[in-house]
Order: sequence, then C-alpha cells, then structure tokens
Amino acid sequence: QLPQESKVFKGVDKKWLKIMENAAERKNVVQCCQNDILKNELPSLKADLDTCQKKLDTYLDKKRKAFPRFFFCSNKDLLKVLSNGSDPTAIQDDFEKLFDAVSEVIFDDFNPKIIKTIFQKFAGDTEMLPFIEGVLAEGNVEDWLCAVEKEMQNTVKARCLNAASDCFNMKFDEFVPAYQSQFSLLGVQMLWTQKTTEALQTLKERKQAFIAKGKEIQEIMDVLQRLCVSDIRSKLIRTKIETLV
Repeated sequence: QLPQESKVFKGVDKKWLKIMENAAERKNVVQCCQNDILKNELPSLKADLDTCQKKLDTYLDKKRKAFPRFFFCSNKDLLKVLSNGSDPTAIQDDFEKLFDAVSEVIFDDFNPKIIKTIFQKFAGDTEMLPFIEGVLAEGNVEDWLCAVEKEMQNTVKARCLNAASDCFNMKFDEFVPAYQSQFSLLGVQMLWTQKTTEALQTLKERKQAFIAKGKEIQEIMDVLQRLCVSDIRSKLIRTKIETLV
C-alpha cells in the first residue's frame, strides 16, 4: 500500500483508488470484484485491452516483415529485442533465436557497437567466423540485423571460395584444421567429386585410372583415420573429424 499522494497515483481516478485500497484490505479476488464500478468498467477496459493488443500485433507484424527472422521469436522475445535494440550487447542471448548455430557475437574492442565476429558454442568449445567487414549495430534493430545477415552471407560465400581453392592446394591434414567444420566438409566433398569425375572421364582411355583415384581417396581416409585415433581433447574437433569420415 502506497500513500495516495505518491506519484504512482497521480492522475488516478479516486474511485479506482478506493477499489485498490479495498483490494489491499480484503485480499480476496471474488469479494473485491463484487461492486458496481468494476462490473460496469471491466467490459470497457477489456475492449481497450483488445484494441491495444491488436495495435501491438500490427506493430510486431510490421517489424517481422522488415526482418523475417523475427517470425522465429515469440512476442515476448521480440519485444525484448526491440526494446533493447539501441544496446546490442543486451540481446546477446537472443541471437541464437534469430540465426541458427550463432550463439553470440563479438564486438569491436574500440567501438562496442560494431559486430566483428559470430561464433557458436559447442560442448564447451567455440567455432568462430570473423566478418569481412564489421557491422555497425546502430539505428532500428531490424535494419542492423538485416545488415548482419547480409554480411554473414558475404563472409560465408568468400570463405567457401577460399576453401574451394585451398582444398586442392593445401595438404589435407593442414586444410582440415584451417577451416571451420562447414567449409572442411565442403572441401572433402569437392575433393571426392573431382577425383571421381576424373576417374570416370579417363576410364575409357586408361582402365587403371579408377584404381589410381581410389588410392588417392584412400589417402584422404588414412589422414582422417590418423586424426581420429590421435589425442583430440576438443569434442568440437572430434565431431568435425567424424563428420568428414
């Protein structure tokens, strides 16, 4: 119970003050609601509440259309993101709801509003992917989240191009730890596809080509086998190797 002169009650109708005082004294919902004021006013309040809910739904729908990944969020989570949009560090826990396999982001040391890296937590380990260009998390939250999504796509595309080249130019046991799991898997699939295609293309001319390419693929398997039986303490790296196998 607060004194009536408190700022909390400033502008509140006296009849509602009396109802609030009555509620504080009785503590029983049914007894408190046995009065004409509530019976007459509650339908009107319910209609006002429905109007507010419709306007809120319209507002949230507008935000979801601006950034479709908001459809993955409940209204409660989305309101939290929108209310903290000016402070991107406050929505660290919500990135995983918006982007699959992105646990958190890392901000620039000199400008805490520039997102430099995304990373995923996996069994106590982390796998990081630095952005090519930092994203300024400023302005409307849906706008800078769209920028994060675009930079994520650009970075993954560039990383894929590098992996597509390095998987043929680097030693396989050097290529695997140099790239994140997604790109290592892409590389080993490209190696297998290239070697198999070459074997099929040269099969008519050289029947031993298939056997030769099979040996090259077996060499890759031997590397993965050695990695599997090595002392790998990281569950993330072990899962990565097992996936490549």
